[in-house]
Amino acid sequence: MNRKAKVLVFSVAALALLCTLAMVAQTSKSTKRATAKSVASKPALPRMIDLGKTWCIPCKKMVPVIEKAKKVYKGRAVVEFIDLEKHPEAGRTYKIMAMPTQIFFTKDGKEFKRHLGYLPFEEIEKIFTEMGVKKAP
Repeated sequence: MNRKAKVLVFSVAALALLCTLAMVAQTSKSTKRATAKSVASKPALPRMIDLGKTWCIPCKKMVPVIEKAKKVYKGRAVVEFIDLEKHPEAGRTYKIMAMPTQIFFTKDGKEFKRHLGYLPFEEIEKIFTEMGVKKAP
């Protein structure tokens, strides 16, 4: 390989490496911003997030369960759905491997329990009870 070819190969490799590093840095910044924004916007209450996509069949089955949990635990815990179609960065932030995934957090933000797939309301009740969360009056 002549000198010009070596310089060209090296330049292309260096450019590819710089692009990759820039993408990783940007992803890290947006993930930190999303996480900080999410934590800052939530009250100091236990939390359950359900992550999935609106077209996913088990995710669709979770909709009435989530709505019921929101009502039953209103003011006692935060219950929310994050649409991974609209917020794909959340999939990376929470390391989602399957849909739906439910993650329970203590009031200080530590992960308490994680579940993959459909989760009946009765199981949500059991987990919140383990966490010491009571139903709203």
